[in-house]
Amino acid sequence: MISKCANPQCETAFHHLRGGRLYRFDLRRPLEPCRDVPNAICEKKPSHASVYFWLCGECSRQYALRFSPHDGIAIVPEQVPDGRNPVVARIAVAE
Repeated sequence: MISKCANPQCETAFHHLRGGRLYRFDLRRPLEPCRDVPNAICEKKPSHASVYFWLCGECSRQYALRFSPHDGIAIVPEQVPDGRNPVVARIAVAE
């Protein structure tokens, strides 16, 4: 469950999807170590699963998220043109 912004420097709480950017990353056969993936997913070792992260409105104007099952979440500078702020911004497959 998402409780706050994925940026560790930000304490903005998640209350609704009105602001910010929601990210979904699809995992195929998640293996140990499962950094930034809920323990319930790693323990069951499903053939596929989705994990969600959220950047608040302020952080999503400056940053984007990248995900790797081995390295976890990485915050990178945003490279999307100004004015584009979809609710579900990225769908990526992590192998």
